[in-house]
Amino acid sequence: MSVTVKDTVIELLKISECNLLMSMKGLRPSDVHVQALPQFNPISWIFGHCAVHLHWVIGVMERSDRVFSKEVVHYYRYGTTKEEILGADPPITFPELVDGFLDVSKGGYAYLDGLDEDTLCGPFVEVPSESIIQTIKRVAFHYVGHSGQILLIRSALGNPGPFFVSGITVEERKKLMDEWISWWESSKTQFVD
Repeated sequence: MSVTVKDTVIELLKISECNLLMSMKGLRPSDVHVQALPQFNPISWIFGHCAVHLHWVIGVMERSDRVFSKEVVHYYRYGTTKEEILGADPPITFPELVDGFLDVSKGGYAYLDGLDEDTLCGPFVEVPSESIIQTIKRVAFHYVGHSGQILLIRSALGNPGPFFVSGITVEERKKLMDEWISWWESSKTQFVD
């Protein structure tokens, strides 16, 4: 079986998503909304920022609004000031944010799996100079960068995360994601804002 560009770029997104989620495994509820380092936003904002990026990309491609309200998208979008972020309560609870991300992700993969390679190589509607494949890679590397920030913040808060850059093979990724889902399902009620 030959590996296509489509398979490769979707797998890259899945690997990056696995690392983003794993960067939060074992996270303490008390750490979620803390600005531990002046140059970084709180973990909840960083994760929400990644979630609305995927939400925007998939929503644009599908021509639909997926999960998050305009208020949520505004709060977590690129360009929101630190004053806006730190001066207001998040418009969504952390469990709703994470569960919403999981919904967008699941729908996004189903949508991407249904596209043919020619469509994926075509222009992304909102950024015509970029192909859909390039946009997906942008989201994937966005996740990786913010996964590192989350782990740095956790370390500054005395709760270092598990590791960085894993889930490369399908088997390892499945094992890690099963562990993460188990942790999230047993922990999310602790994350009450």
